[in-house]
Amino acid sequence: MKPMHRIFLIILALVIGCGMTVPARTNACVGKTLVVGALDTPQQQVLANMLAILIGERTGTTVKVVPAASHAAAHEALLRADLDMYIEYTGIGQVQILGAAPIADQAALYKAVKERYNQELNLVWLEPFGFTDPKLAPSGTVAEAAPVVRKDTLKKFPALARLINKLGGTINQATMQKLEAGVSGGNAKDVARKFLKENRFI
Repeated sequence: MKPMHRIFLIILALVIGCGMTVPARTNACVGKTLVVGALDTPQQQVLANMLAILIGERTGTTVKVVPAASHAAAHEALLRADLDMYIEYTGIGQVQILGAAPIADQAALYKAVKERYNQELNLVWLEPFGFTDPKLAPSGTVAEAAPVVRKDTLKKFPALARLINKLGGTINQATMQKLEAGVSGGNAKDVARKFLKENRFI
């Protein structure tokens, strides 16, 4: 056997050997960190940490929560791929982001923003959490909170939408108020983890 052939076979064996010794839990195929944006409010902080902990615990993927200065800033960061996802509100998406007319019907509003974000922006609205925030509703709309995710992120992580959608409809008004109160007196990450554990998401 020629020396060059022998060297090639040795290198190939080492590469294959290394590949076989990678533990399954490391998720070497993931190849990147997911980034979740959050405004500096108790509600945004607890929901963003909920997503980060759920994804991290259930998939082994590294997830970071980073600050966003405003809804517009979070949206622009999402378009630039600086963020993979953030929590948005249907009324804000419709009126402030899309510049469209207010829609008073909650289901019709969600359908409208979901379709336009998908078709025009390559962004996907996942299932709403289950509560509305009237304080954030532009005049003539409702403000239903839901995760908005880059379409290419969902393609890279095929199981992500299904996992996040497990939180859909699980947080009503009373639960959200309790979570916000917990964040005001403590740590958003701890409050989020406690909710996920109590409801057996992790």
